[in-house]
Amino acid sequence: MTYSMDLRERVVAQVESGETIAEVARRFTVSRPAVKDWRDRAWRGELKPGVSGPKRPTKLTEADDALMREQVALRPGITARELVPMLSVSVTIATVCRRLIQLNLRLKKRR
Repeated sequence: MTYSMDLRERVVAQVESGETIAEVARRFTVSRPAVKDWRDRAWRGELKPGVSGPKRPTKLTEADDALMREQVALRPGITARELVPMLSVSVTIATVCRRLIQLNLRLKKRR
């Protein structure tokens, strides 16, 4: 959840006026780590919230997508763990699972 700039500015102003982080967090019903983060961001001049979502482009290519589609079609019982070494880049199983969902490919669940 992103808080408004107005709230962030009021919270930082209260901390800068001498109130403790715990008091300010309690009054504005935000977490203490959020208050600390906003205070530190204000000191750096970056009080605006950061951009959510991926911070860098995906490692998987269109060729990897095609390979995954092909392998799932050939072997419906294939697992994400088995797909990882077939790809052109080193990624985690979680990355493969997320990409399969994006490609609307469902793997058979083994029990």
